[in-house]
Amino acid sequence: MRWLYLLKLLRVYRRLRRISSAPFLLLLRALRGVDQHNLCLFPGVSRLCHITPPNLYGFLLLREAGMQPASVQPEAPELLAWELSPGRTFLTRLTVGMDLMTLYELFGRKDYGEDFSGKVVVDVGAYNGDSTVYFALQGARQVIGLEPYPPNYALAQENITRMGLSDRILLLPAALGTDEGQAAFQIAPKEPDANSLTPPSSPLQKFIRYEEQISVEVLSLSALLNRFDLEEVDFLKLDCEGCEFSLIESLSPMELRRVRTWHIEYHANPKPLIDKLSGAGFSVEKRLDRGFLGYLIGERRDVQ
Repeated sequence: MRWLYLLKLLRVYRRLRRISSAPFLLLLRALRGVDQHNLCLFPGVSRLCHITPPNLYGFLLLREAGMQPASVQPEAPELLAWELSPGRTFLTRLTVGMDLMTLYELFGRKDYGEDFSGKVVVDVGAYNGDSTVYFALQGARQVIGLEPYPPNYALAQENITRMGLSDRILLLPAALGTDEGQAAFQIAPKEPDANSLTPPSSPLQKFIRYEEQISVEVLSLSALLNRFDLEEVDFLKLDCEGCEFSLIESLSPMELRRVRTWHIEYHANPKPLIDKLSGAGFSVEKRLDRGFLGYLIGERRDVQ
């Protein structure tokens, strides 16, 4: 991913003045493999950060979208705090993963929409807690998040507490899958947003190195909803880095229809997903489609 985002930074060189008083030096250091940069957090206020190119690009997009870093920052230069609501801060990592890119997709680009007032949301792939927090801040009355990777889970729990949303968010250290029990979970330590039960076979995979494997708890959709006495949920975000195909294929039309809106990030040709959802009575739309990567939004059509 590093070289992909270095190319992106080269393309937006003129815009780097937004985040650095010395954009040429910043870009030169990044190209040389140096990940320590002075970033402008506020006019006249800079901070030395240890930050990778993907997060550097995400920082630029967040600042252009008007997102505000917190006035008080953690001492660790590999962390950056953001004020997502008055007096509440959210921690992001800068040296691993895509924390700033995913934060931009949620709060800047608003990939999942803006109004979740009164809704019950299931967040599969809660990562560092950014999406669970987003749904709650946008009005969801209950958010059930699943995040099986221990470092992601711990940070997500911290962020939920920091944001004062523990009363509306329940985070489970588990994955969603086809069968209940324990399963092998593939870990990419430098890309913890790409961890997966079933890594996808997309062109982006050549950038991901799965170096570890851990055993994690897996819940089926029916077991998850039954555990919380939920007949149905309003919105299910499915970002499981490849497992979407086996999961959706395993569900019966009746199980699929326990969800009013499916929001699925796909990592290969989405036609099997479209066919399955359409056959179960969903209207399906593709968004941000790049052939092998994008979103599917399945809206349940109620039977007349």
